[in-house]
Amino acid sequence: MSSDKEQDENSLNYRMSYRDVAMHKVMLQDVVRTEAYEKSIREVVRPEHSVLDFGCGTGILAMFAARAGAREVIAVDRSPFVQTAKEIANRNGFDRIDFYHDDHESLQLSRTVDVIVSEWMGHCLFYEAMLEPLLAIRDRYLAKDGVMIPAQVSLHAGLVCDEDILDDLSFLGERPYGIDFSSISHVPFQQTDLVALEPESLMKAIAHLGSLDMRRVSKSDAPRVFSGTVTPDRKARIFALCGWFSSKLSPGVTIGTGPNDMPTHWDQVLFPLPEPFHVDPSLELTITISPLTEKVGREQFWYWSVTDGEKTVSVNELQQHQALAALPAGKL
Repeated sequence: MSSDKEQDENSLNYRMSYRDVAMHKVMLQDVVRTEAYEKSIREVVRPEHSVLDFGCGTGILAMFAARAGAREVIAVDRSPFVQTAKEIANRNGFDRIDFYHDDHESLQLSRTVDVIVSEWMGHCLFYEAMLEPLLAIRDRYLAKDGVMIPAQVSLHAGLVCDEDILDDLSFLGERPYGIDFSSISHVPFQQTDLVALEPESLMKAIAHLGSLDMRRVSKSDAPRVFSGTVTPDRKARIFALCGWFSSKLSPGVTIGTGPNDMPTHWDQVLFPLPEPFHVDPSLELTITISPLTEKVGREQFWYWSVTDGEKTVSVNELQQHQALAALPAGKL
């Protein structure tokens, strides 16, 4: 007979598991994402292949692999929702998928696999901090000539020149409702935000900040700082950077998440600048974006900067957060 503690833990896991449904629904409704993965799996997987779906969620990618005819499919997730994923698979006739409630450290398999598929990318690529766990799984379980889906991911940044963005960032400094918010009015200029921008909100020139070959990149080689250059197409003031990623799932199958791409659940990440930055076609810009807290389950913070060689504007979001959180508990 289970203890009260075990019953409480099981009840908590049940509630947390079913609260995940809203998140999984959003991802399943992302037709661009889901159909691209299905197409890639269908083109890569062969009947002789074994496939590992890491971070399987609802098990949709594992079911795609089984539907493509893989001889063996393994689905792994650290969330208790994996039990629900198994129920979904069984209900749909995919009862030969092996489900594991494990993470990259606890998973124990007796064999390697031919294909590892994972929808590990967060907003602006790194928000969910799943890269290192995925690489650990790859190094332990991918066969020598195995295939990774996605095969490659790339990070990009644009220059935001839309004054509506500046107006939005300035809201707290405009005494809304006749109240002085000046003690926090600077904060929106130093915090990232999730946005879905129209192409006209950005200048045309785009900076490529780097790519990762998912078959070859190592945990030690994976960059912590992404940097690239861009030449503005005209004189203007910019008020923020905008970051997004693109992904080559397999040959001929790609996903883009920028303002010029079909909308996805990833949207883009806004990296505001504390002050307007004047750009000129005669001065090449260097843009740098770096994730600062790459750990599963931790809130993601970022560092970003732009420089034209004469002036530089930068923000360390983690430092700003730590400053705001430094207040001791108790009555003031």
